[in-house]
Amino acid sequence: MKKKIIIVVSIFSLLFSLGGVYIIVSIEKTTSDLEKLIMLHQVEILREHLLIQIKRVQSDLSIRHTRYAKGFNTVVTDVTIMKRAAESCFSCHHADGTRERLKDLEDQIHNYRDALSRVTTIRANAERLKSEEDNAYIMGEKLIESVKDMMAMAGSRLEEKTQHALTEINATKRILFVLIISGPFIATILMVIFVKGFTKPIQLLLDATKTLKEGDMDYRIVGLKDEFGVLASSFNEMAGSLKEQMYRVEESEKRYRMLFESARDAIFIMEAEGRNAGKIVAANEAAAAMHGYTVDELLTMHIGDLDTPDIAKDIPDRIRRIVNGEWIKDEITHLRKDGTIFPVEISAGLLELSDHKYVLAIDRDVTERKQAEEQLLRTEQMVVCGEVATGLAHEIKNPLAGIKASIELFSGISTLPEDDRNILQKVIGEIKRIELLLKGILNYAKPPKPDFSSVDINSLLDTALTFSLNPSFAARNSRAAIQVVKDFDDLLPQIIADPMQLSQVFLNLFLNAVESMNNGGTLTVKTSYNTTRNSIWINISDTGKGIESELMNQIFNPFFTTKSKGTGLGLPITKRLIEQHGGVLACENNPSGGATFTISLPVKQKEKALSA
Repeated sequence: MKKKIIIVVSIFSLLFSLGGVYIIVSIEKTTSDLEKLIMLHQVEILREHLLIQIKRVQSDLSIRHTRYAKGFNTVVTDVTIMKRAAESCFSCHHADGTRERLKDLEDQIHNYRDALSRVTTIRANAERLKSEEDNAYIMGEKLIESVKDMMAMAGSRLEEKTQHALTEINATKRILFVLIISGPFIATILMVIFVKGFTKPIQLLLDATKTLKEGDMDYRIVGLKDEFGVLASSFNEMAGSLKEQMYRVEESEKRYRMLFESARDAIFIMEAEGRNAGKIVAANEAAAAMHGYTVDELLTMHIGDLDTPDIAKDIPDRIRRIVNGEWIKDEITHLRKDGTIFPVEISAGLLELSDHKYVLAIDRDVTERKQAEEQLLRTEQMVVCGEVATGLAHEIKNPLAGIKASIELFSGISTLPEDDRNILQKVIGEIKRIELLLKGILNYAKPPKPDFSSVDINSLLDTALTFSLNPSFAARNSRAAIQVVKDFDDLLPQIIADPMQLSQVFLNLFLNAVESMNNGGTLTVKTSYNTTRNSIWINISDTGKGIESELMNQIFNPFFTTKSKGTGLGLPITKRLIEQHGGVLACENNPSGGATFTISLPVKQKEKALSA
């Protein structure tokens, strides 16, 4: 394109220069021709002036002897003027042929002047004067004819030259007119060609830029040459590089989005500046599930809406510390949508994107960890308690057995009064109760090792229900009928467990449920298989009086009981047996009354059973 521009500009400049040179040359030539014509016309005028002066002198000679004769001085003046007119004609530059004729004319004028001089000087001889006057007159007439002939010949040639000059001037005018008209036209054509050759590639580049801006990274420019071809090639390379870079950015964004969405921890991005500091601008699905909201609901909330009130008041200070560059790690409490309070471990720091500051917070629900820590602490306590209880039980058991034997021996004496015998029997009954309590303590502190085998949970529950509803096992104050609703999953897989221990668990829970329904009610037993956790779920619900909310956290504590004759070891032992099977036992009150105990037992228990 650069060469084309140079060539076009050079051609245009050359044509313009040639046209200018031609115009200058034409003007110079025409001006020269006009100057020559003007000079020739001036010469013609001088000759006409000479002819007029000759005729005036000839007229002076003709009226010399008449009453109209002029004075001597006048005649001399006219002759002098004629002489000057002749000298003016002879002083011009002429061609050789014209110069010879002028020389002859000059001689004639000189002779005429001499003749006139003689006419004016002769006084005495009249005859001679007459002869000189006639001779001068004749010479004057010849001179007039010679001047006229020269003027006629010069006039003819002058006319030819004038016509020729006018013809050339007209031709020059036409050429100049054509140049003046065609110059802008040619310039316009060249400009259109040049602009078209320049704007078309530019338009292609603009269209390509617009297409790339709209997101079509596969668009390429074709058909351009020269410098525009090089520019198009660079543009195509840039588009390819941009496409590859955008692909990398999209892949990176997908990876980070996948990490963001699939993270098990809750991730929040919040405003860090201005009046909206703390407002949630982004949250993942884990954050929504953890707090019981949808992602869209979280995006309309402030982080303070998720903190408990005592924690929310510290939010401005935490954000200020984060903006100052501090990375915060702490354990706080959050609120779920249903009002449940749960512990979270937060890790928050500053995130800057496009000169805007945000707070990046990663929250982890540590409820299970807290429960595990509590369980570990309780286990350690149980180990210590088991060791103490085992030693104490053995120390008490032997003396108690001796006391019991002695009392039984005394109660067997025939001469012992009946009242004393009754007292001794009551003592024996209390001793048996102490033995039963010691046995419970030993079972809780050091439960027997499970004997694992393949177990059908539905069958175990059926058997336990049969025993628990037998009048001999039912609570003595249960006067009304108990309705049993069984909702068993027929596709429930078998698990590896100790059937005797599980039977003890189910029987204990069923008896507690029956005892809680003094006026009768409904006992609902449901089994299901949780594919996500690969575990069996057992729900045991009653319609009794339920458990007081302030006592809910104490029911699994050893020796806690609301029964007058209870030991407070039934539910703790039940929980220990379930935990020995790798399961979980939980309890909650029903909205309509009564309580529900939920048991979760893992299906994959065989490996644990073999390693136990």
